[in-house]
Amino acid sequence: MNEPDIKAGVAFPSAAGAPLTGLSARVQQPAFAATVGLSAFLLFSLELVAGRLVLPVFGGAPAVWTTSLCFFTAVLFVGYVYAHVIATRLPAAVAGMIQLSIAAGVVAIAVVTPTHLSDLRTNDLPATLNVLLVLAVIAGGPAFLLATTTPLLSAWYAGRRRDPWWLFAVSNGASFFALLLYPFLVEPSIGLSAQRGLLAVGLTAYAVSLVPIVLSGRGSTTSRGERTQEGAPEPGLKRQAIWLCAALVPAGLLSATTNFLQTDLISAPLIWIGPLAIYLASFVFAFAERGRPVVRWCRWLMPAAATLLWLPFIKPDAWPPVPLLAVELGAFFVVAVGIHGALAHDRPDARLLTRFYLILTAGGAAGTAFVAIAAPLLFSTIYEYPLLIVAGLIVLAILPAATMADRVRIGLPAVVRGGGARMAPYAAAASALYLLIHAQRPDAAADMRNLLLIGGIVVFTAVSPKILATAAPLTLAVLIAITSTSPLLRTRTFFGVIEVREADGAHLEYSGTTLHGLQYQDARRSEPSTYYSRVGPLASVFDDLRARTDGARIGVVGLGVGTIAAYTRPGDEMTFYEINPAVVSIARDRKYFTYLSDAPVTPRVVVGDARIALEDEPAGVFDLLVLDAFSSDSVPAHLLTREAMRTYMRTLRPGGILAFHLSNRYYSLAGPVGATARDLGLDAASLVSHPDAEAVAKAGATDARWLVAGRPEDIARFASGGWSEPPDRGYVLTDDYSDLTRSLRIGF
Repeated sequence: MNEPDIKAGVAFPSAAGAPLTGLSARVQQPAFAATVGLSAFLLFSLELVAGRLVLPVFGGAPAVWTTSLCFFTAVLFVGYVYAHVIATRLPAAVAGMIQLSIAAGVVAIAVVTPTHLSDLRTNDLPATLNVLLVLAVIAGGPAFLLATTTPLLSAWYAGRRRDPWWLFAVSNGASFFALLLYPFLVEPSIGLSAQRGLLAVGLTAYAVSLVPIVLSGRGSTTSRGERTQEGAPEPGLKRQAIWLCAALVPAGLLSATTNFLQTDLISAPLIWIGPLAIYLASFVFAFAERGRPVVRWCRWLMPAAATLLWLPFIKPDAWPPVPLLAVELGAFFVVAVGIHGALAHDRPDARLLTRFYLILTAGGAAGTAFVAIAAPLLFSTIYEYPLLIVAGLIVLAILPAATMADRVRIGLPAVVRGGGARMAPYAAAASALYLLIHAQRPDAAADMRNLLLIGGIVVFTAVSPKILATAAPLTLAVLIAITSTSPLLRTRTFFGVIEVREADGAHLEYSGTTLHGLQYQDARRSEPSTYYSRVGPLASVFDDLRARTDGARIGVVGLGVGTIAAYTRPGDEMTFYEINPAVVSIARDRKYFTYLSDAPVTPRVVVGDARIALEDEPAGVFDLLVLDAFSSDSVPAHLLTREAMRTYMRTLRPGGILAFHLSNRYYSLAGPVGATARDLGLDAASLVSHPDAEAVAKAGATDARWLVAGRPEDIARFASGGWSEPPDRGYVLTDDYSDLTRSLRIGF
């Protein structure tokens, strides 16, 4: 047997025990690239499909995506542990056969994966752990198999005396492609069951693509341990700890930036695509040869970008959407590329490839777990966001310098000499931001100007990464202490951050930036407000109810602050279905809201997913069922499907009506909901109200869109009240096909 080349990487000799040459050498590069790319594409597609499958089981909560990201980064770490062990401890031929055996087993198991995921949900487990359990059942095996591919094949490729690092860029590029393809092409065009079938086909193709690679490496019979290049020192624990921290920060910032945008700033659909695409692209630029110029530019822009990244945390409500997205996404790109570029610059020789990748995935798993699991338990709001920004600055200060520009002497001449170069990009960005904010929010322009000036001082004095890592957190801490305000209540759960605020003699409940209810604390306390006011469509629905029955039985999906209870009368029975226990606690606390306690008959509240709970209700139980869970950006589409609507109709008495509250800043839902109702042989009518100034002042009325659905003879009763047929441009929503991206409104 030939002695492997120490400078090449983990040994993977050919059948003859020597490096491949000739035709085999020419075809091995595309073969490895294709298999690595396919595995990454399938892994990322699996993550999106699995998240989409689990989302309705847990009420459409945004935290499902964060928890899903945590799960897949953890599986990625486990896969990299496996790859590291078999690449460095087992003969290549044995490792190859093990990999093929696992691939065959995963393909077989994929055929019998459960399809009814609601059966896997249990109320005995915390929601986060339950999501992780469901994901493990439906995606654990395939995710593990695909996660092992990049480090294992990179190690094998390095054993053929070739530079393997570009395969990491291929892997992340394929993931990036899958990310962009899924929400804009796959989900709008292909049903979930077909998506699962395509994934099974893809897994089979992946297993087949492994065969020639494994067979080309047969003949190795001895174990191969890690060996560094001659003269290259073994990396110490400190250096490896820096790698771990450097990988943790961008992964954590990915989740924290997404949470920060959706919770405090822009609760817009598909916002998560931006940070995730940037995170994947940063690896491509960092590890691809052609990406090095971009890395150098990002290192130069780092002081400006890192400062702009934390500025919106100080006054989040003052930022209009367009400049906000430009700042957050642009600055995150610079920081992620800068950190990953420094990591790529400090990578060891190829014989330590699997260990290096293992440390990177460990950091990624720790970062996402911190945001998804630890932060909601530790913080009442998104404090992990500024903490991770500060951690990123510290990491940049301790990573080995990628350019000589990082090694600047401290002193007044250095400040003056380097200040212009650092300030040029910051001044350009800050000027553009100020002009945009002044045009869209003149009332906030003065505060933003002062904040941008403070940020400029930090950038100007940051003569080195260490100075920036010291000045930024100190400034940030002082500004948070000066500007922070305290709501009446703030609580954070799996479903997001809820605040109760006081303004103009009223208590208001917000989930992120979405208003979920308002109650005046004066003589108007018993009056329904906002979308439910007596001058809006819901009043018309209750007028119809009173005309046909006394002592009505009413179901309401979505509690909010309990406003709809203001419509009850003695003899009525009302049942609310609410998935978030924190919402129930707040609505029942008389310190904040009294709609429930003031009702003539205290409503019953069922905690859990409404669709599952309604399936357990007897037939013909309600005279009216109100569906009020669609006002925020995270629309629980599983509550709007044909199958769900069939369940709702089963619970209605003769003459009963479904009333959908469809007020939403980002989605036009009347068309698809109306089309789904018509597909079941039902009829639908919609009404939009625009209250006048008097109604706004007296009852806090807001614009509201409602839709009623039921049997044609029952909906005919609404024809004389201004209700009309919903738009015909709808499409039928089903459990298999409930994509709502076609209903997105352009703009914010």
